[in-house]
Amino acid sequence: MGFNILDVVNAATRAEAGENKDYREINLDYRDIVVTAHNKYSMDELQEIATGIEMDGLQQPLVLGRVNGEYWLVSGHRRLGGIKILVAEGKEEFETVPCRYKDMTEIEFRIALLIGNTFNRKMSDYDLMTQAADWKEVLTQARKEGLLVLEAGERVRDYVAAVMGESVPKIRTLNTIDQNATPEVKEQFQKGNMGITAAMEASRADEGTQKEIAKASEDKGGMGAEEIKAMAEEKKHRKTKEEETREANVSDTDTTKEEKENARKLHAVKMIEKYYTWLNEEETGILERMLEDCKRRKREYAIEEE
Repeated sequence: MGFNILDVVNAATRAEAGENKDYREINLDYRDIVVTAHNKYSMDELQEIATGIEMDGLQQPLVLGRVNGEYWLVSGHRRLGGIKILVAEGKEEFETVPCRYKDMTEIEFRIALLIGNTFNRKMSDYDLMTQAADWKEVLTQARKEGLLVLEAGERVRDYVAAVMGESVPKIRTLNTIDQNATPEVKEQFQKGNMGITAAMEASRADEGTQKEIAKASEDKGGMGAEEIKAMAEEKKHRKTKEEETREANVSDTDTTKEEKENARKLHAVKMIEKYYTWLNEEETGILERMLEDCKRRKREYAIEEE
């Protein structure tokens, strides 16, 4: 295996404690430290941190990755925020910041940054969803670059689960929500108006239904998975009835003869799907032969068109 995530975790942890010899000491002007957009977490209590630094100094150096000649901040975002407050107050002695750094590729930097966020923050299920998506993106790229080599039967998701300390099924659920849920549903998930099971259930619905579910969740101050499932089923049934009525009432004034005939065929097929359990053996055989004949005609027409 070309990449051991535990080795990276241990290296980042040792760097924070000053025990990793791969990291070198350096003093930098705080303006030379780059804060990337990859840090997505809250920056609270900065004034308290600034006060602590002013009274006792910076107890732990910032940890940096030198990427393409620039010093990117890996760990110590709130400490740097506190330093900026002090400098803004005219305390220029805090402009120079003790740091530890190591040369990194961009993907190595993102892994180190994720490690700091994963192990140093208490996260909600929504935060875990965001974190899992970031880990998936980073480790997928690490695999492309040859840093991560999967053994037979392994998936990137297995590594995401391992590094986050979560079960594979939970990571799979979080990934599904992240990929399929609308922004409105994700907002309710973030607010805590939906738990992970409820958000998963909502993400199975179409976009319009998800928006209705999110609004109902906002209005009620929360919805459970069973309530969401019932709402989605009711909307689906209502939509089906509307489609049936529309197809049954197709008029000559707003469709061509061909369109009307196609709508009639589609309606018949949908009705067969609805009542297929009532078909007898002979009728099933007729449908199978009809299907094969349709496939044959399609092939023949395609040849003629070429």
